[in-house]
Amino acid sequence: MSPTECHAVADRDALAPTYTPAVSRLRLLPKGLMARGQTSESGVSTAMPAMVVLVALTLSASGRASESLNPSVLRLAVVLVWPLAVYLLALTGRTWIAAAYCVAAGAVLRWNNFWPGGSSDVIKAVDEALRTLFSGGNPYDHYYVSTSPPGSNMPYPPGQLLLHLPGWLLGGYDGARLTELAAAIIGMAVLAWLALRFAPAVGLVGLALYAGLPNLIQLTGDGSNDTSAGVMVLVAVAVMVGAARRSMTGRWAGAAGVAVALMMATKQSTLLFAIALSLYVLFVHRTALAHYLAGIFATLLIVSVPFLLMGPATYIHGVAAIESHGNTYGWNVWILMNQLGWPTPDSLVVTVVNLFVTIDVLVAVAVLCRGGVGAAVLAGALATLAALLTAQWTSPSYFALVLAPLAAIPALMTWDDGAVA
Repeated sequence: MSPTECHAVADRDALAPTYTPAVSRLRLLPKGLMARGQTSESGVSTAMPAMVVLVALTLSASGRASESLNPSVLRLAVVLVWPLAVYLLALTGRTWIAAAYCVAAGAVLRWNNFWPGGSSDVIKAVDEALRTLFSGGNPYDHYYVSTSPPGSNMPYPPGQLLLHLPGWLLGGYDGARLTELAAAIIGMAVLAWLALRFAPAVGLVGLALYAGLPNLIQLTGDGSNDTSAGVMVLVAVAVMVGAARRSMTGRWAGAAGVAVALMMATKQSTLLFAIALSLYVLFVHRTALAHYLAGIFATLLIVSVPFLLMGPATYIHGVAAIESHGNTYGWNVWILMNQLGWPTPDSLVVTVVNLFVTIDVLVAVAVLCRGGVGAAVLAGALATLAALLTAQWTSPSYFALVLAPLAAIPALMTWDDGAVA
């Protein structure tokens, strides 16, 4: 190329218009907003996948058979607000707008399906247990008439009663049920915080899935307690993250132990997550292990003492007993074998297989706990899924407990990678 041609190309490039975001060209906007708009592209590209996932779930599935694909007022409102939320996201580039929309939409969709409730008897049993306790009785030595079948024992630790107590005091049975809705909103807020703090691109997608999956929406109001149990896992994980970011100093290690203990005191099926998180503390923060374990044991003792004084034998029997339904049901390998026409073993064999598979998987995934909090949550989820998928009775509601921490794993493991680096 001759020197004259080079100068011509340079002059042409200098005169060519440079690209600026559309927002910066809108002179009607305040200068501060235009400045923020200069970086809007990264915010939009980060948050839009989550926005698309949530509106697609809202449009494609109702979560309620009677509604079919025709929208209720609240579902329609979620969709109608979506373009405005996307516009504000594009205008400002603020990813928190997408997070706020997902949390609000998840709450609205759950409220839409909340009444009149579902067929589960779990919250009914919690309501009867609290009525028994406040009338001077022992909830672990009581004949339950609201369970199916009647006469079942109180199968949950005292943290379950403590968790639903504020709602129950305000509104009785309906208040106890509303605790599940409040827990779901808190869970979505925790997912939003984890996403915005550590990994918006993948974390917001996890939040959108948790907010919009029809089964999770339905399970919030069906009378089961697995939504709140899953959120207790999330809260324990969030406290563990906070402690790990502060090098698990004595006070924070104790706080992490308290959070894990309260999680375990809510439902026994959180135990494998507790083991995985405890292995993380053992492997990565061994010097803090004493404070962490002290927090666990002190909390479990405090919530147990009143019921131990009422009757230690009935309390231990109620908390330690494994709930048995006597038949095969739900999402598990035994149902698959039955549907394929294969012979299925009896209850004793199923119990033994379930125990051995769960222990084997837990041992296999224990090494993951060295990788960080996110890796420990993944290990706990894998072990819990192994327990559920080989159990004789696996209600669909049980997966609400697992899906809450699963939704947090992308953001957590991104933070793990950064912490290790």
